[in-house]
Amino acid sequence: MKILALSTDEELNRLRRFALNYFGHNVDLINSEKEAIAAAENRGEYDVILLCHKMPASAGRQIVRLLRQNSSPAKLVYISHIYGEWPEVEADRYVVGADGPEALNRVLEEVTTTAA
Repeated sequence: MKILALSTDEELNRLRRFALNYFGHNVDLINSEKEAIAAAENRGEYDVILLCHKMPASAGRQIVRLLRQNSSPAKLVYISHIYGEWPEVEADRYVVGADGPEALNRVLEEVTTTAA
């Protein structure tokens, strides 16, 4: 699965890439708000886009809006920080980062199989 991970926290992004590579996924990283918005403007060929809670909410909303306007086929998974957090981003699926890489991989598998 080809994944684009968006976060302003490079360490989290790199850890996610390492874990998801273990599960056999190909992960590209973007660690800045400006680059994440630019990526959403271009129609990339990704199966899933991960949007981290570290991305400012205004940028997250803009990214989602751009992806929807460009009819991106990628599924959007929002990674929240803690349970009970109400993200201001409308995603296809949500996962709590503290649940670990196994939970993230499970959500990735579910979101792509329900799309098929």
